[in-house]
Amino acid sequence: MEEILYIKIEQNIPVQKRTLTYKDIASLYCTNKNLVQNLEKEIFYTLPTDCKQKTIFTISKVYEGIHKLYPDLQIENIGEQSFIVDLEQPDNKEKSKTREYIKTCFVAFIVFFGAAFTIMTFNEDVSVSSVFNKVYELIMGSSKQGGSILEVSYAIGLPLGILIFYNHFRRRKIKEDPTPIQVEMSTYEEQVNKAMIKTASREGHTIDSN
Repeated sequence: MEEILYIKIEQNIPVQKRTLTYKDIASLYCTNKNLVQNLEKEIFYTLPTDCKQKTIFTISKVYEGIHKLYPDLQIENIGEQSFIVDLEQPDNKEKSKTREYIKTCFVAFIVFFGAAFTIMTFNEDVSVSSVFNKVYELIMGSSKQGGSILEVSYAIGLPLGILIFYNHFRRRKIKEDPTPIQVEMSTYEEQVNKAMIKTASREGHTIDSN
């Protein structure tokens, strides 16, 4: 029976070295375990020193390298047709962490006050205070003076509802499903990767088989 090698490659692959083996870029499976072990040690590509941080490859380049080693091997791709190799800089790891913390604090600052402004303008636009006055008058039979349980419940329930909806309590999560923010970030990352791959292919910057 002819042996089949199954290859699964993710859309974006972070690496910290320039000499890439097949194990670095792909998950390999074959009934011949020795073939997989030997192939994982083989060099797929060496990134030049002047290359950009992100390099785009096609699956044809992977096929070409494997067939040079095993000409008669049948290959089945169960992953991406094109993929991005993201070269990280391990030397600047601490500096990068500090920069990320600063960015996170800055974004959190903008989001916090932006959300607060949005909630306030929404409340004024729909006149929440007058709605509370009418509800209080319908239930109690008289106009309210100052604040009431309605405003207190609303002020507590709004932030509590947001926290429960986003389900982002670090280690203590209500459920194991990804949060809405994680879903949006995953969708955004996928769209960015697809755009980069299409742009590189259109401009002829994709590394393909010879």
